Amino acid sequence: MGEIKWDLVVTQIVGFLLVLWILRKYAWGPVVSTLESRRDKIRSDFEDIDRKKGEVASLQSKLEAELREIESQARAKIQEGVHEGERVGAEIKEKARQDAQAMIHRAGEQIEQDRNKAQVELRNQMVTMVIAAAEKILGEKLDPAAQKGQIDAFLQSLGGMKSGGRSES
Repeated sequence: MGEIKWDLVVTQIVGFLLVLWILRKYAWGPVVSTLESRRDKIRSDFEDIDRKKGEVASLQSKLEAELREIESQARAKIQEGVHEGERVGAEIKEKARQDAQAMIHRAGEQIEQDRNKAQVELRNQMVTMVIAAAEKILGEKLDPAAQKGQIDAFLQSLGGMKSGGRSES
């Protein structure tokens, strides 16, 4: 056991250096360049991811701001609708009040007209009754036109005495 075979050692060293030189020339360069290109691609992918994260964050904040603006506009529109509804309600109430006042006024005028008609009718009936009574008392027929004028004047003087203490409206 003892002896080292130097020619075998030198042959193995030369073979090893030759394999090392061949590997370095033909295999090591492509392997290293493949690893470098892969490292560059991974680095660029991470940079893209970081850039896209920034874009997403920017878009998210922009969308949140737009959403807040939309909500604000919606609240403003709702408030505007409420105010418009209140205004329309007030207009409707005022119109109804005015219509009611107009109806009351028209009813008052109608009552006044009906009362005046009733007074005229009553006066005419009284004239007719007075003439009829006077004809029976006197037993003769009176001239209706002349007598009616005298009775109307008499009734008006009675009406004046009757309403003398109060004012007509």
